Amino acid sequence: MANHHSWPPKPVVYTLIGLAFWTLLDLQAVSKFSDNNDGRRSLAITNNINYLKLESTLPPWAHYNLRAVQHRPDPSSETALFWHIPKSGGTTAKQLYQCMGKTLTIRIGVDPRYGHDQSDKLVVFKPLGGKDWKTVNVDTVSEKGILRAEEMGLAASGKADIIFAMDVNFASSHLFDRLNKGRVLSIFRHPVDRLTSKFYYLQTATWERTYRPEWADMSVLEWAEKHNHDENFLVKKIVGKKLTEKATMADLIIAKEIVRRRFIVGLLDEMEESVHRFNVMLGVDESDDKTKECMTEVFGTTKDESDKSGEEVDSVESQGDGGDEEENTVEINTNSNKHPQIVEGMPEYKVLAESNSLDMILYEYIRLLFKEQRSIINRHAREARLQRLRKSGARTRNLQRKRQLGS
Repeated sequence: MANHHSWPPKPVVYTLIGLAFWTLLDLQAVSKFSDNNDGRRSLAITNNINYLKLESTLPPWAHYNLRAVQHRPDPSSETALFWHIPKSGGTTAKQLYQCMGKTLTIRIGVDPRYGHDQSDKLVVFKPLGGKDWKTVNVDTVSEKGILRAEEMGLAASGKADIIFAMDVNFASSHLFDRLNKGRVLSIFRHPVDRLTSKFYYLQTATWERTYRPEWADMSVLEWAEKHNHDENFLVKKIVGKKLTEKATMADLIIAKEIVRRRFIVGLLDEMEESVHRFNVMLGVDESDDKTKECMTEVFGTTKDESDKSGEEVDSVESQGDGGDEEENTVEINTNSNKHPQIVEGMPEYKVLAESNSLDMILYEYIRLLFKEQRSIINRHAREARLQRLRKSGARTRNLQRKRQLGS
């Protein structure tokens, strides 16, 4: 008779063996390809390899400041950090949680129109009188704003339900600590799809600081070969490198480990399932009428992301590229942003995939993690339901005692 309680189960064993094997290959690749012309290994690579020999393979900001994926969520003792990756569904997530009435940190919080941008104290307010959602008078997108939020004790205050940030490394390093931990959530998109969407989006996004009307006269191939400097964005952001720096295989290994142990991962092409998982980690009650209304508004009208015309449809997130979009509304944006689809085998795909080779590897790894995290999130959800039932039972017993005493 099979022992259903044996641990670890075979699939997990095989996964761990496989990860160990590929990590060894990664390190061999680093050793093979990281020498300079004069035969000396670069300092950055050497530091990363030495770093991997430490007791923990996580950098201090991830090891001490962030909750482990396996750790049961407790919104009362942790703050969610949503890493908003451009053109990957972050704007939709933001609008969804605004609809649910959550308190978010977005740039409108420091808009001088509301009079709280110069305050040295944290202020929670409703920027739109008729709407339920609230914000805090901090900017967690810019480094300067994050440092100000750190000084004001944002995480320790518990005033924000979700912190939205575009630099996960910098934000996690400065906003959280051992006593006030963060919980990272993020939605990931195929690197080629994300870059293609960015190319077409910024041609017309006049409201963005990074608006690029000159791209409208370029082909995707010309842009990819000569004008795209967005290379291995995910790996660089996770390990804390500047976008102008080169990402290495050692950076990829560290990024994979950070994501595996500290990130609740979502996928743009599994957006609804991803949000359900985020809701578990955020303690959102999906039986609540308002929550149902907001979920239906987004996912009840979402169309397929591609059609037979060979055009890709950004139906989940058609506007907003990372914090510069208009933030004075909570209406869910469901307009489609159609553009020609770039698929494997096309020269444009090849150029973008090769220049983002580390992100391509990381993304495929994240897809595996998305499958593996299902059981972890389900366990968290079961524990949360049991906890609610126990509380409900305790309230019922208290009411019964009061009635008995009253009679």
